[in-house]
Amino acid sequence: MAGQLYSQFYVLDLDRTLLDTIKATELMRGVIALHDAELAARLEQRFEDYSASGESFSMRDFIAENVNEDEILQIEAKFKEVAAEWDLLNPGAEEFLAYLRSREDVGFGILTYGSALGQTMKIRAVAVLSDVPFLITLETYKGAQIAAWREDDGIYSLPAELGGGRTKKIVFVDDKPFSFKGLPIDCKGYLVKSVYDAGIEKLPHNVVQVDTLTHVLTAEKQLNVG
Repeated sequence: MAGQLYSQFYVLDLDRTLLDTIKATELMRGVIALHDAELAARLEQRFEDYSASGESFSMRDFIAENVNEDEILQIEAKFKEVAAEWDLLNPGAEEFLAYLRSREDVGFGILTYGSALGQTMKIRAVAVLSDVPFLITLETYKGAQIAAWREDDGIYSLPAELGGGRTKKIVFVDDKPFSFKGLPIDCKGYLVKSVYDAGIEKLPHNVVQVDTLTHVLTAEKQLNVG
């Protein structure tokens, strides 16, 4: 609730951390192909163009540019329906979220980079994520963004999008080494192994590299015994 003081707050990345983004992307491409083959062909061309340039690409934004509102709603509804039949979470994600929900003294939320439309659609399509507070950012250095929440007394005031409240300690989980740039020394970070490896050798001392969220869960349980 607003004004609550947590013993610690977990800031969680979405893509490639909680979410199996490759699987979710393939699922959405399939949904679009079923809806409109010609639209799907144009999507594939745009996807290739963006991939070649190394830029991020939001299929939800592409849809909004090419179809009317009724079709958008149809595609989103179908994606959510099909997503319910798939496991779109990365290993350990569901168990980790269940553990956080069981802890009355902690809070958690999603801090994700990207398109507001695209990220919102993905979060709402996955049942266990649909009630998690989230903040969509265009700040690549999330560590620096988290640092801006720190007050003079050392307590962190959480953004309203993440539920508000305050916390003495933040645990930040992400898959990109550069996301941790600027993370305060009194915060803890977990880098989950993914396609991003450039910069791993320069990780801050307060960031630990792990293979999956299962390892994060194990570590946090051990630290919070009793």
